Amino acid sequence: MKRYLLALLISCVLFSCEDSENPNILEMPQEWSLIGYKSSWVADPPLIPITDSIYNYRLEKNGSFIKNLGIYRLTGTYEIDESTDDRTYISLIYDEASITLNEESGRNLIHYCGQNYEPFVVVDSKTISGSWGACDGPNFIFQRK
Repeated sequence: MKRYLLALLISCVLFSCEDSENPNILEMPQEWSLIGYKSSWVADPPLIPITDSIYNYRLEKNGSFIKNLGIYRLTGTYEIDESTDDRTYISLIYDEASITLNEESGRNLIHYCGQNYEPFVVVDSKTISGSWGACDGPNFIFQRK
């Protein structure tokens, strides 16, 4: 009887395990879409949701990325940094054509404070956040598709 109970207990444990809910952040390709933003002017701000976003990123296996922002398409390369404070960071480094497009469009297509890259922090396997609070901008939240 004890064997049957033990076998039943082990079976329950084995069959109750699910696949990992945390896919590897380094697994490519990836697509990220804007789901909302938070104010950088308020302590613990609420998420202001955006449900019809035309703002997204696609990170490719070869180290390149594409940013779609409405009718605009920007490109470059990305770097992933897992070396500091138990967090993962993604830096999107824009190519010259994208930097020129940003300047000539008269719009803020690249969210930065004078550098040629956008920094993101990986919040969890399905969420990244890009804060432009240093430039008095919002904190954009993106969800993995």
